[in-house]
Amino acid sequence: MKHPKIISILQFLILTVTMGHAQNPDESYDILWKKVGQLENEDLTKSALKQVQAISEKAKKEKNAQQMVKTLLYTSKYAVILEEDAQLNIVKDFRSEIDKAEFPTKNVLESYLANLYWQYFQQNRYPFYDRTKTASKVDSVDFRTWDLTTLFHEISSHFEASLKNKEGLQETGLKDFKEILNNQTNSEIYRPTLFDVLAHAALDFYKTDENNITRPADQFEIADAELLCEAYEYTQKKIDTQDRTSLESKALLVYQELLKFHFADPKLDALVDVDIERLGFIHQNAVFANKDDIYIEVQQNSSENFKQHEVSALYTYEIAQLYVQQGNAYSPKTNANNRWALKEALQLCDVVIAQFPDSRGAEKSKVLKSQILATDLQLTTENFIPINTEARLLVNYKNIEALQYHALKISQKQLKQLNGIYLQSEKFEFLRKLSEAKTWEATLKNEKDYQRHGIEVLLPALENGQYIILSTPFPKDGKNAAHKTFAFSPVQVTNMALVATQTSDNYKFQVVDRQNGHPISGVELQLTYLKNGNTQHSTTTMLADTNGIINIPLSNEYWRDINVLVTHKDEKGHFGPYSVNAKYDSNPPYADYSCFLFTDRSIYRPGQPLYFKGIAIQNNEGKSSILENTEVQVELEDVNGQTVGTQQFKTNAYGSFSGEFILPDIGLTGNFSLQVNSKKVALSGFTQFSVEEYKRPKFETSFSPITKTFRVNDSITVKGTATAYAGSKITDAKVDFRVKRVVYFPRWYYWYHPHFNTKPQEIAFGETTTDASGNYEIDFKALPDTSLSKENQPTFQYEVSADVTDINGETHTATTIVSVGYHALTATIGVSDRLDKTKKKDTLTIATTNLNNQPTDARGTLKMYKLQAPDHVLRPRPWDAPDYHNWEKPAFKKRFPHEAFANEDDPTTWEKGKLVWESKFDTGKSTKIPLEVSKKWESGTYVIELETSDAFGQE
Repeated sequence: MKHPKIISILQFLILTVTMGHAQNPDESYDILWKKVGQLENEDLTKSALKQVQAISEKAKKEKNAQQMVKTLLYTSKYAVILEEDAQLNIVKDFRSEIDKAEFPTKNVLESYLANLYWQYFQQNRYPFYDRTKTASKVDSVDFRTWDLTTLFHEISSHFEASLKNKEGLQETGLKDFKEILNNQTNSEIYRPTLFDVLAHAALDFYKTDENNITRPADQFEIADAELLCEAYEYTQKKIDTQDRTSLESKALLVYQELLKFHFADPKLDALVDVDIERLGFIHQNAVFANKDDIYIEVQQNSSENFKQHEVSALYTYEIAQLYVQQGNAYSPKTNANNRWALKEALQLCDVVIAQFPDSRGAEKSKVLKSQILATDLQLTTENFIPINTEARLLVNYKNIEALQYHALKISQKQLKQLNGIYLQSEKFEFLRKLSEAKTWEATLKNEKDYQRHGIEVLLPALENGQYIILSTPFPKDGKNAAHKTFAFSPVQVTNMALVATQTSDNYKFQVVDRQNGHPISGVELQLTYLKNGNTQHSTTTMLADTNGIINIPLSNEYWRDINVLVTHKDEKGHFGPYSVNAKYDSNPPYADYSCFLFTDRSIYRPGQPLYFKGIAIQNNEGKSSILENTEVQVELEDVNGQTVGTQQFKTNAYGSFSGEFILPDIGLTGNFSLQVNSKKVALSGFTQFSVEEYKRPKFETSFSPITKTFRVNDSITVKGTATAYAGSKITDAKVDFRVKRVVYFPRWYYWYHPHFNTKPQEIAFGETTTDASGNYEIDFKALPDTSLSKENQPTFQYEVSADVTDINGETHTATTIVSVGYHALTATIGVSDRLDKTKKKDTLTIATTNLNNQPTDARGTLKMYKLQAPDHVLRPRPWDAPDYHNWEKPAFKKRFPHEAFANEDDPTTWEKGKLVWESKFDTGKSTKIPLEVSKKWESGTYVIELETSDAFGQE
């Protein structure tokens, strides 16, 4: 049996093995490996393996390290094909060779083994995530059974072992390991020694964001801003290594060793390469404030230190890249900061290219510059617009100053062809062949910030028909431009609208005037559709009545992919697709039979009697009645679904029956079931119950409600109690507890970060005992996740679980949640969304709670304002208002009087007007506030605001 997952892992490792025989001074190995290649090409795997084993013996005798490693890799490769348990055997072979190997071969094998584990995890990460941490390895040999923490510890220990005797590794060149390294062009400049290669292999693991292992409460975080410093200063820093589970701290130590090693090298390439990588890693994972500013300052200083050397350009490039990241996060509505960051990045790229035109930094800067200057274009139109009426289209663009627009006529058939074209170049060629109805130009606003912007452009009046609006960049001087960038959007010009509704008996289409909603009579509708499972379209033509309506009676057929061509005088409109389902009869004429089963308990011991009762009923045309004098059969099934008992019954005059089974006292315990059926009617019934070896619990444990208000970093005490069901207290019982932290955000946060996800983090664990009253306390500190911004108002939920074990060994568990945040209060207002002015009084309901949903007294004010609504009803915007306006508001309103200029159609954007009501509140006295409504108040939309502060003075 082959193992595809381990094959892919070994393919990853074997890629590092090259057959570069010209590099091997010993030609005899070349001949031997050529024979291996021939056998492998002929699919003679066993013979190839024997040849590799012969090479292995030769390499061991001659102590040829690179050949020994190479033969081990090939042996593992063939084992995957030939052996059943290849995964285990390959790892065993590596461990065996490591025990026998000497420096530096031993170091190389340690790195390979660590990578084997690491690659296996990446292929099987989800099973590892689902496992619970164990006190020790379930199987010290079979790594497939380990939990995630154990596996990560093992990987880390092998990478650490690969870097032992660093002085020796730093003196070992790569010449003797050419055969097991896949060298890229000029790679020896940046990885000149075996220490560099093995250190960076370890860093690939230490830098991973797979951080789901159990971590201590005092876990290591890059919280010291002084770690983000220049290279020499960093080599003198003391790295905190108390958290042995931290991969970040191990990465920082490896970076430190690499920098120390390369500082003495007169060639700067390896030093600068690792230093830039180190700065990027610290910046990415740091949790202190202002890390962007510090990062830029350090990069600038580092560039200045090497200003006469071309490596300085690499530091400048990193600054430019950060500016690009900041600039790409710009949004005119949600994140207006860093609008001009891309311009700053472009200036830095130009400086690098001009100063060191042939450097590596210049090459990177040219690529970054091209990304900044790239054009982008997107066009959005409404699906339908009225005939011979001016409309608008939305343009989202980047780095474009002018556009040329083409209104191209297109048929329904051509539109379907266009939608089937995949390549953009082919789409453009297709569009060029369409007949042109109108052409116009528009100048765009370009402030040279290199950001993406939106603007509305006039769509001139068009005749009835279907169109494609094509947009291409057009220079102001009128010269033709290459159309590598283009955008298009379909639009249909018609005064008709089609409304579809469905009743229990009919599917209706109604044709109405698009601008005033009046029905249009004398309309012809041609329906093209697929009936049931047919693949050939059918066509039906129907005439609408005086109200513009056609009825399609529902039947046992269903129509799908319905496209409707509406014709009225000289005007045509295409609508769809729609679907018409088959008629559903909610009261079928046939009877439905069912049986309710009841057992005397939900859990039984093996060998115990099971008493049951059944009630059979029938449902005939929506009416239920008992099923009397009917023979039924009851089957008892075990956990495997095997029938272990059968009994026959006949329902009585009340449709019921009862009986007893003796449960088997041998075999598996678990979920058993009772099944009911009948040979006379289609009767069915089912119920489940549990059969377990159990004893009645003697006590329970629970936590007291959390009534206090806490903030992050507070010390919290959770109180629990263990009480016997007899009423006595459980004293001197052992209590094992754990505290895990999960992060949640307010609902509005997910509008901008829809994919944010966080996994539980262990904060504390320990052991205590119950006192003479059966009480126990669990203390922990509400440590926050400092990598998260306070402004986003995260709530940290600490899940506290306690396992209480009494002197008899009986164990019960209790769990509670403590919610803590930078804020400590939530407030809500309960009020009807419509208030009647004729009623003089109404009532508001206020709730103020802490983050644990416990009522908290608060005092403050309530204010009610009239919102300043537009002076007439506005049509909802087809898209959000763009950040650039093509018209001033008066000009826009003159062209489009019923449209919203910005987002004034949205009541949440309306300004507050007159204060009409104000009241004090104190939820400690009452949560209901009387609201006196005045007839003098204008009808319209109002807003009620609540103002208060939490226990810490935060508003």
